Amino acid sequence: MWWRSSMAGLLLTVGMFGRATTGAAEPTFTVQRPEQVRPFASSGEVQLALLAQTPGMNIRVNKLTGRIEPHEHPQSHHFLYLIKGQIELTVGEEMRRIRAGDFVTIPPGSVHAMQRIGASEALFLDIAAPPDVGDVVWHE
Repeated sequence: MWWRSSMAGLLLTVGMFGRATTGAAEPTFTVQRPEQVRPFASSGEVQLALLAQTPGMNIRVNKLTGRIEPHEHPQSHHFLYLIKGQIELTVGEEMRRIRAGDFVTIPPGSVHAMQRIGASEALFLDIAAPPDVGDVVWHE
């Protein structure tokens, strides 16, 4: 379980640096606990909270209570780190069960979807490089 302590330390260190940046300002040193971040967007089964943003990346905490429909990010690499819970993640035609401690890489342009598994919410970091603001295409 050492990795959980290490990840918690990383989250505390990364925290909210640059939360208010617009790409022009330098990030500042701040500390925040991901589970206490206020959501900036909520869509029924998912809450997103921005931890940090620079011109090269954005880092969010996602609380998934249900499903995220199939979508892709044509320009952004996505990296997910599951902190709590389990999800069923589909990338292209491949489906895998992801659990706390797993790290996932999703290449740009890969259609992906996810579904929470079990009774508890799934809490994960979502890192996009470059930032995925406006870089999403939803599929039916």
